[in-house]
Amino acid sequence: MTKTKVLMTDLDGTLVKDSKTVTQTDKAVLITLSKEYEIGIATGRSIKEIGYVEAITGVFAVYKIGFNGAIIAVNNTIVYEKPIAQAELNQVLDFIKKQKLLFDALDGEVRIGTYSEADQTRLWNMELITTKDPYADIATRKIFKLNIRPQAAKADEVLNALQVAFPSLAICKSGPRRIEVTAADVTKGNAIAYLRQHYPASYIAVGDSENDVSMFVEADTAYAISDTTTVTEVTTAADYIISNFHRLGNYL
Repeated sequence: MTKTKVLMTDLDGTLVKDSKTVTQTDKAVLITLSKEYEIGIATGRSIKEIGYVEAITGVFAVYKIGFNGAIIAVNNTIVYEKPIAQAELNQVLDFIKKQKLLFDALDGEVRIGTYSEADQTRLWNMELITTKDPYADIATRKIFKLNIRPQAAKADEVLNALQVAFPSLAICKSGPRRIEVTAADVTKGNAIAYLRQHYPASYIAVGDSENDVSMFVEADTAYAISDTTTVTEVTTAADYIISNFHRLGNYL
């Protein structure tokens, strides 16, 4: 039987709640749901890292949205990609350098920048190259996303400054100390709109952070992962609020 419903899940904070691994409970529910739904993954991470999650869950993601929508793959074939234009990339790198901000740039194969990750279990077999002056190396690569990592107290200020300075880029906050920069109109929501146009289905979205809001708006049904009752932009955009991924089993 052809599946007419797609379950599109975020990774960090959602299916991979601790950004390290998938719990056995969440894995069991994912396997059960994969019998009825085509599984999709929409993440700020790379397609390569989606493969890491497939390996530990044993569940194949038919639809893969990487770098918040900068790359879309269907059955492991790239059907869409939009890197950051070189001129814009150089301008953002100049901003980062002047503001002395930690960052990493992603080309799909490695992460390179001034940021270093103390907890290696969060890297998912992705090489993180840290140097004091990575700018020349980055200039020779096709970059799909930048992670800018200000201090938490300054994150909103840096976010606003970036959005004012680079209105043509897609810029969003995805954690207390992480701002994501991609090419214009690159969002998870636009990626789902693209998929819906070419692969009509009922789309159900699950996520936990600001970069999932566009996906919630575009999806037919949206589930926000939240441990608190605090009303946020994320929970407001969702149809349902659940504490963990496995709680989907109570609804689907």
